[in-house]
Amino acid sequence: MLHKTLSRILGFALLLYGGTALAFTLITPPPEAFSPSESITSSTTLQTQVTPIAGAIRTQIFSLRRPRGASATSSLGIVLAANSYTGLRSDVDYLAAAPVDAGGGNGSTGGGNSESFWVSGMSNSLENEFSRTAFHGTTQNVLFGLDMTRSDRYVLGLSVGYEASKFTTTFNAGNERSDGFNLNPYFAYLLSDSWSVDLILGYGQFNTRQSRSLGVAPFVTIPVDSEFKSTRGFASANLTNISLLGDWKLTGSLGAQGSRREQDAYTETDGTAIASSKLTAEQYSLLGEAAYGRGRSETFFGAMYQYSTDPVKTQFATGLQPPDDPDSYLLSAGWRYFGKDLTANFVFTGRVGQEDVKEYGFSMVIRVDL
Repeated sequence: MLHKTLSRILGFALLLYGGTALAFTLITPPPEAFSPSESITSSTTLQTQVTPIAGAIRTQIFSLRRPRGASATSSLGIVLAANSYTGLRSDVDYLAAAPVDAGGGNGSTGGGNSESFWVSGMSNSLENEFSRTAFHGTTQNVLFGLDMTRSDRYVLGLSVGYEASKFTTTFNAGNERSDGFNLNPYFAYLLSDSWSVDLILGYGQFNTRQSRSLGVAPFVTIPVDSEFKSTRGFASANLTNISLLGDWKLTGSLGAQGSRREQDAYTETDGTAIASSKLTAEQYSLLGEAAYGRGRSETFFGAMYQYSTDPVKTQFATGLQPPDDPDSYLLSAGWRYFGKDLTANFVFTGRVGQEDVKEYGFSMVIRVDL
């Protein structure tokens, strides 16, 4: 009796093991599990990595415009650049502008400091929750900028930055790390007391290292590594209006941004050859911001609607497809300080309205007049 019982138990165990082994042989990994990391992440990261850089430069430009009240606008005017600390003169606490003549006209050369140095630090977290393209990670930037030419009407400057990103790519049980440098010239021109235009350009070179896990047997995987170089360029143009309502400063802006990434061909360690590729994206934005300030500081909150006219999409041959929403909202809130020969800006951001994508960020910009 004992022998029969033990035989039945052993037979049942072997049946379970055989069924489990059969199940493993029947499971076929989805095609995205064999994809290099960048082939999935690039469709999301191209614009989200460019936007904070352009945003930091615009923050630096528009921190130059800081009148206290509407009455100062008619008597002193608003100019874009130069940085004279006016103390208690008239109704202006700090007008990020050149001194003006008694008749209210703008000076031709400004008379304030002609150059300023600024530094910006940014950190953005990004998460894609769609199961077939899931990944999460952070991108960090440091920018150093110099306003090389500044008058009461225009500003011309240049920034140099270092960027590093790190993502865990859940869809292929891997990771992706990139770092590189970027160069960003910028220009802004004051059309009137309220209207201005700005143009920001950017070019960067990056090195990317990535790894994915390839299943070769049940519970057995091997890493597949690769490394490649890429370049990225972008252009951002904006038309902006700033108006005053007592201690409130209201900002509205209409912008367009185009980005392009080109990456070299490379070969993974398992022998898979990946061809060179190009990726482009176009985006339009509408920004609204309200800032309340008294004395030398102001708090602000804003919302930017962003719409991609031809969004980069990830397509699979079969099965559930990612949503790839073409539009979303970038919300912001922060605080600005205006001191003698020094301005500072701190802002938190969060993206909403985009299915399966979450993004949060923090940035700071500090400018010192030379």
